[in-house]
Amino acid sequence: MGDVQLVTSTRISKTTLTLGRPSPSNSALPTEPPAFTLPPRSARIALGGTAKLDGKVRGYPEPQITWYKNGKPVTAGDRNGIEQSARGTFSLVIKDVQEDDGGKYTCEAVNDGGTRQVTVELTVEVMEEVPFFLCDFSGRFGVPSVDSRPSIWGESPPKFVTKPSRLILKHGQSGKFSAKITGRPQPQVIWLKVIKRSVVCH
Repeated sequence: MGDVQLVTSTRISKTTLTLGRPSPSNSALPTEPPAFTLPPRSARIALGGTAKLDGKVRGYPEPQITWYKNGKPVTAGDRNGIEQSARGTFSLVIKDVQEDDGGKYTCEAVNDGGTRQVTVELTVEVMEEVPFFLCDFSGRFGVPSVDSRPSIWGESPPKFVTKPSRLILKHGQSGKFSAKITGRPQPQVIWLKVIKRSVVCH
């Protein structure tokens, strides 16, 4: 009888268990309410000019800027431009300013931390030219007549050889504006008095 060899094979399965550390819970990040580090300022703009109301704000999350005019939202359009950069700077640009653009403008900054507002005023200055007096080049007052006769010497546009200079007078003093003008035919001079008028719409 021969030898009998019994071979028993045992298979052991190996499982590797990796225990990871629990990730920290996403707690709420701290918020910072808006704060104007450079608030916009009131401005006076001549009629037809360009107004720019700008400033700088900080906060976390980044505050969003909204503009209001007399309590109504201002939207971007042909003449209105609204800009805001990632660095916190912002601006409201109004081109070709009209009289009805005058008024109070409120800049509102909003984020999860709160709301801040700054109100400024835009004043539109209207320059009016009012006839002061009329004179011809010889200095005679009155409404000058227009000489339509052709000149044998040709024509040349008016040109100031010397311009009127600025006068600073005390109350009761008299002053004199003088100028020298060349041109052909002889130029006729009209003096205008400029009056500033500020317009604010409410």
